[in-house]
Amino acid sequence: MDQIIDLVQMIVAQLNTWYNNFTRNAIHMWDDMTLLKYIRLVAIVGAYALLRPYLMKWGEKLQAKEYEKELDPYEMATTDGKNGKGKISPNQLRGAGGKVVELEASDSEEEGEGMATDVKWGKKARKRQRAVVKKILADGEEVRRQLQEDDEDKDIQEYLVDYTPGEDGW
Repeated sequence: MDQIIDLVQMIVAQLNTWYNNFTRNAIHMWDDMTLLKYIRLVAIVGAYALLRPYLMKWGEKLQAKEYEKELDPYEMATTDGKNGKGKISPNQLRGAGGKVVELEASDSEEEGEGMATDVKWGKKARKRQRAVVKKILADGEEVRRQLQEDDEDKDIQEYLVDYTPGEDGW
């Protein structure tokens, strides 16, 4: 029981010390401030306020670059990995010398693009190609949607009756 009382007293003493330090520092920190220190403080805070947006954008770009960086299977094959594989020569990648090296396709590419004899596109070219494919798929989906709407309109049209005043069409 004495240990619990000592522990509580120690916690209360620590909190009291923190409170006293905070109030003393908050009140008396302005006592020794000179004009030079005020100018220095304003300059530092102002520089931070002006540079912060640029630093945030720069960090955002670096983070996006790291996120977008795809590990190329050809790059993986030529680096010394932990899996015990050594470097693969370019001739082996091309299939020369009787050995054909098969590299797995990445998740972001279609199945047929991971072969060793395929054209090796750059990163920007792959992105452009993906954008074109997405646009073509979206256009095709739009055409299918329009055709489906037209078919629905034709189905409804057969049940509609033209109404002309003076005639009993009902």
